[in-house]
Order: sequence, then C-alpha cells, then structure tokens
Amino acid sequence: MFKVLDLTYNDLIAVEIDGQIKKEDYDKVNPLIEKAVKEHGKVKLYLYIAKIEGIDAKAFLEDVKTYFRHFNDMEKIAVVGDNDWQKFWSNLAGPFVSGKLNYFNKSETAEAQIWIRQ
Repeated sequence: MFKVLDLTYNDLIAVEIDGQIKKEDYDKVNPLIEKAVKEHGKVKLYLYIAKIEGIDAKAFLEDVKTYFRHFNDMEKIAVVGDNDWQKFWSNLAGPFVSGKLNYFNKSETAEAQIWIRQ
C-alpha cells in the first residue's frame, strides 16, 4: 500500500510503501506525478519503504509504465529502506530514469530528506 506523506509539496512526491503493492496504489500516486510534471517540468520522488509484502503483476506493470512514461521527468529519486535486496531493486530502476537515484538506509532518513529537497 502507498501512503502519500506530508513531505509532498510542489515538485516533490513523497510516498511510504507498507505492505502489498497493488495497481490501485499507482492510481493514487500517478495523478500527483502528472500534476507535478505539468506544473514544474520535473519531479522528485521520495520513497520510504516501511515493509514490502509483495507486488501484484498489474502493479509491477504499472510501475514499469510509470518509469517509461516519465523517463525524462524525474529529477531525483530518493529510496529509503533497510536491506540489501531493497537497495538492489532500487538500483535496477536507475536505467529507467534520466535523473539521479540514491538509496539511503533508514538510519539516513534525515539525509535522504535533505538530499531530495536540494
């Protein structure tokens, strides 16, 4: 499930990921991305991974489509997680965005929020 965080403002979309990821989660977040791109040209994503219990096939497809659709629209992506496989999956997204992508451990949450706002 995606929860939009209070950090979201103007060109920054901040989302907490907790539990099972479904296509409906992208139905909530994609309009925010579209609006930010339309109003600011580029968007910054802050993704805080609390826990991932899985991703259904439709959600995975929507994830890939979102990255392709917004390849040139992503200025920065900060991913905050707590294990090596989350870091691995985050790095796999790198080729699908033209902007910078950085992974931070949960102990570096404050640094991630500073970096994404710059």
